[in-house]
Amino acid sequence: MKALSFFQTILTFLLIVSPFNSVNAASTLTVDCNNKLRKATHCANGSLYGLIENVPADYNTFVEPLHPYVFRNPARGTNSNQHPFGDAIKVAKRLSASPGALVSVDLADILPNWPYRWPGMNNWLEEIKRFIRDKKASGLTNWYGLEIWNEPDGTWKNADGINFNELWRQTYDVIRQNDPNEKIIGPCYSWYQEDKLRDFLNYAKSTNTIPDIICWHELSGIEGVSSHIKAYRNLEKTLGIQELPITINEYCDATHELEGQPGSSARFIGKFERYKIDTAMITWWFVPNPGRLGSLMATDNQKGAGWYFYKWYGDMSGDMVYVEPPNDNSKLVDGAACVDSSQQYISFILGGPNDGSINANFKNIPSFIGSLAKVKAEKINWVNKDTPSNGPNTIFEKNFNVNNGQLSINIPGTNGNSGYRVLITKGDGSGYIEPDQPTTSDYEGTFKIVNRYSGKVLGVQSDSTSEGANVIQWSDNGKTSQRWVISKEDNGYKILNVNAGKSLDVDNNSLQDGANVLLWSDHGGSNQRWDIQGSDDGYVTIQNNNSGKMLDVEKESMDDGGNVLQWGNNGNYNQQWKLVKV
Repeated sequence: MKALSFFQTILTFLLIVSPFNSVNAASTLTVDCNNKLRKATHCANGSLYGLIENVPADYNTFVEPLHPYVFRNPARGTNSNQHPFGDAIKVAKRLSASPGALVSVDLADILPNWPYRWPGMNNWLEEIKRFIRDKKASGLTNWYGLEIWNEPDGTWKNADGINFNELWRQTYDVIRQNDPNEKIIGPCYSWYQEDKLRDFLNYAKSTNTIPDIICWHELSGIEGVSSHIKAYRNLEKTLGIQELPITINEYCDATHELEGQPGSSARFIGKFERYKIDTAMITWWFVPNPGRLGSLMATDNQKGAGWYFYKWYGDMSGDMVYVEPPNDNSKLVDGAACVDSSQQYISFILGGPNDGSINANFKNIPSFIGSLAKVKAEKINWVNKDTPSNGPNTIFEKNFNVNNGQLSINIPGTNGNSGYRVLITKGDGSGYIEPDQPTTSDYEGTFKIVNRYSGKVLGVQSDSTSEGANVIQWSDNGKTSQRWVISKEDNGYKILNVNAGKSLDVDNNSLQDGANVLLWSDHGGSNQRWDIQGSDDGYVTIQNNNSGKMLDVEKESMDDGGNVLQWGNNGNYNQQWKLVKV
């Protein structure tokens, strides 16, 4: 990414300067150790121009420990090209020291200037042929594929009366003729644009030029990443195209200065692993500093906090397993986890905006851990991308009892900038054993839900069973309208009224403070799903997964009939509840 389109510039400006509604979410993540996604590949630990001919100079110290997978580099790196460094063939030779590490070749960076100075179709195709000849002559085989063009939505100007589809077809055919076994990557839009992708894929299907790997950039905010991936998979189905590997060949927070930040990166890594993205590369916003591994290094020869976070990621082995975040379509905390049965450990890396304390719940803990787990929680602090780091600090190292295959680990004193790792191995029985903490199973069953401030229970006005019945507080009278069945669903907790058989719901999917809470037939929407976070004193907060706001008794009412609504987290007792099993 060398420059922003007008749309992206405006969007990025708004993301940076517009005031956000404060969301203090219940920061609970659940790791399902038995829900295996795939073998560990470190899909997200590459970068654009992150490795060049002489930076980092000490490959064994700075690059190899990250267990690199795919770096993105220009086909040529001389004074007559986009940039005079990063040459793909020279970098591929350096990467050959790491078995399995590959180079994704940006062919368009053969050209000079930004946007690219077009040389005419014949000259362009000759440049492609020359590169392929030199690539073959190198004898190197560690190639991920050839990217035909970069950001055509902003850099292709229909030169010589040729549209992008025609450029694609002719270049595709030349690559197939001259390098038939190499993977072809595209279209590489600067952001996810479904209409453009649909038109492109229809054309590629009709001309037998479908890419081997599909790609686009994610640069406008983490909130849309999951929905983009799901939308693309649905697009493939509607077009009758087989599922293609996806490369997000540039990714970064909308605020560019967060490139490589552990808290930002954890959310991207979490989503890329959860949706089985094939590869992903960190951006290169800071053009004067190539070779810094996507701002994982603070200088050309000093590690930043991001380097240590990606070292944790690169150390992952065995099977990647499913992580459920508080809200998949938000900017909130997220992460990725692995289980290695041969080395007998569980590793979970995480980070992102949170409310100052993160609960990491583990279920289906493998038998090799046993009944006692040794848990090490670590933190890597981040100041900014240019500040060197001395490495992570240990938050605690304790033994925990494993109950019914579950563990609940609380990490205190967290923030949105830092990165965290939870490492679990078999306990040895020596030292301090942490008292048992509540697990997700403690929040499932039939309950009275008692407000901490008023001592009254969650109920339904006039014991109504109607759609839209209002939810209130009332003195406990033992009626089934004051009893609730809480069950764990894929997207959060469902809270079902026993009398009405309807779900606790935020009216009209509202995101606003003061939106009313009512009953509605269950449809599985996120405004009917809740996150429950416990505390040491036995009370819980109940947070709506759609809005990130808390279940709240209006104006701290002590009265029967006090209305129940949602409100931003303020830590007050009228937002705290006790779950009493009945």
